[in-house]
Amino acid sequence: MNIFRKKDTDHNTGTDRYLITYADLITLLLGLFVILYASAQVDSRKFKQYSAAFSNYFKAKDDKVLQGGDGVLEGHQKGVPEAVLAPKNNKSIEQITRETREALSPYIQEGTIQIKDIEQGIVLVFPEKLLFESAKAQIRQDGETALDTLSNVLSGLPQQILIDGHTDSDPITTFQYESNWHLSVTRATNVAYRLIQKGVPEENLIIRGFGSQRPVAPNDSPEGKSKNRRVEITIREKSPDSASSEGYLNEK
Repeated sequence: MNIFRKKDTDHNTGTDRYLITYADLITLLLGLFVILYASAQVDSRKFKQYSAAFSNYFKAKDDKVLQGGDGVLEGHQKGVPEAVLAPKNNKSIEQITRETREALSPYIQEGTIQIKDIEQGIVLVFPEKLLFESAKAQIRQDGETALDTLSNVLSGLPQQILIDGHTDSDPITTFQYESNWHLSVTRATNVAYRLIQKGVPEENLIIRGFGSQRPVAPNDSPEGKSKNRRVEITIREKSPDSASSEGYLNEK
């Protein structure tokens, strides 16, 4: 018997049930278009005010194209104007020498750094004790400070910069450096890279390592060996036979 079965009336939907959903959708679309239409209405009075204000502000005087002009733009004899390039930092060697002495004056006065005048340039002598630990090529913090000070003077210069590494005559054989040649080159490279990081043009740098081949004092005393362990930075004008990224300067 089915006397305990409840009649299911919730799902007894007719064939026209979809009309309710359709009517809801049409109502929502109508509301959307009403809102869009209302928001698109332009206040004609305010629009005319804004238009008049902009017209008066940008209106040319005396019916000319530009204020203060004659209505005609002058042409260029080459057709296209030349690009405006930033001026190069063209300093003379005398000016570079003066600025270098001023920047490094604390080191010069205490005798840590020496400056030597040569033909067409100057040579800066950085001792090992300022830049490196013994038998190492990593630049010490005091050395980085001195090089950063120098880079402020050398940044953007067109002159040629030679960085030479020198050692004493005591043989060296370590895991990192097989000889004094290796050590001198690595020291010069690290100094050059520090200057490049601070804005010195890379194309103007020349890196060389001489080992113990160019001493400035006899290697028969600790004092003499200390003078020979150095990095020299030479700043000079480029010679006609200098190589560059565009070839040799004396090539026609």
